[in-house]
Amino acid sequence: MRPLTLYALSLLGVTAAAFPTSINPTHSDVVSLTQESFSDFIEGHDLVLVNFYAPWCYYSKELAPRFEQAATVLKADNIPLAKVDCTLERGLCSDYGIRGYPTLKVFRGLESVERYPGSRRTEWIVSHMRKELAFSQAGEGLYLQTYD
Repeated sequence: MRPLTLYALSLLGVTAAAFPTSINPTHSDVVSLTQESFSDFIEGHDLVLVNFYAPWCYYSKELAPRFEQAATVLKADNIPLAKVDCTLERGLCSDYGIRGYPTLKVFRGLESVERYPGSRRTEWIVSHMRKELAFSQAGEGLYLQTYD
């Protein structure tokens, strides 16, 4: 029984050593926002995707590494990804109508806020935010014409 225990413990050690950043990253490209920093950060960027989350929530925990990966990719496009801990920032989350976790919202300033409609996979987040950027860079010359 003792050799089996040592073998199991050694496997756990190898696994932990192989994935140190996925367990507890020391550097994050996702910006943590608070009530005090939120408005200035959003107003300081043309386009931001914000993850309103609760640290105890299973789905928030599932999203976290994918959101982090998307933030790292989108950093090159100057599209910041941010997060708000709704257990600490209840007022801020209430202001934006957060009722479940995680909730992703796309901000173009404080007045233009939309719920993120896509999948929570890294590649989908990246694709959607790049499309949002292209749309916003199209400027005022882009419009939708309808015919009655």
